[in-house]
Amino acid sequence: MGSTKRAILWALCAGGAAIVTIQAADVPQLNVKLGLWEVTTHPQVNGNLPITDEQLAKLPPDQRAKFEAAMQAAIARGAQPRVFKECMTAEKRSHGFNAGSDQSKNCQVTLVTNTASEFESHRECATEDGKQSTSVHFQVVSSDHVSGTVSALISHGPKTMTVNSTMEGKWLGPDCGTVKDIELEKNTP
Repeated sequence: MGSTKRAILWALCAGGAAIVTIQAADVPQLNVKLGLWEVTTHPQVNGNLPITDEQLAKLPPDQRAKFEAAMQAAIARGAQPRVFKECMTAEKRSHGFNAGSDQSKNCQVTLVTNTASEFESHRECATEDGKQSTSVHFQVVSSDHVSGTVSALISHGPKTMTVNSTMEGKWLGPDCGTVKDIELEKNTP
C-alpha cells in the first residue's frame, strides 16, 4: 500500500510540476525569460481514494482509521492553492518540462505539441491493478507570463481520483536570489 499512498500524494502535487521527459534535442527553446518565476497552482480534487476495499480490509481497524484520516487530510491539503518560486536557467529551459518525471517502463508518453509558445503532452502509466494518467498543457502568454493546466487521474481497482489544476506563472526578475531550483512558499500548505 506504500506505493499507492506515494502515488496519491504525488498526484496531489502534480499541479506544481509537469511530469514528462523529452530529450533535449526535441525541445525548442521556450520563449520565457530566465531568472526567478512565481508559479501559483489551484488544484481541485475529486473522487475516491484509489485503494481497494480488500486492501483496506487487511488493515487492523485502528490502523485503517489512522490511514483513512491521514489520506483525507492529505487530500484536503493537496486541494489548497500553492505558490512556488522557481529559478529558470538556460540549462533547465533547454531540457523542457521534465520535473518530477521517472523513466518507468510501464509508462507511455505522447508529445502532442512542443513549440516555443505551447507544450502539451499525455502520460499513461500502468500499475498492478490500475493506471495513472496525466495531461499537461502550458501556453506562453508572453515571455514573462505562462499559464497552463495539469490533469491527473489515478485508478486502483474500481476507485478513481482526479486532480485538475490550473497554473499561472509570472517572471519576477533576472536574479534568483537564494532560490536554486523550486521552492514552495512558506505560507502555503
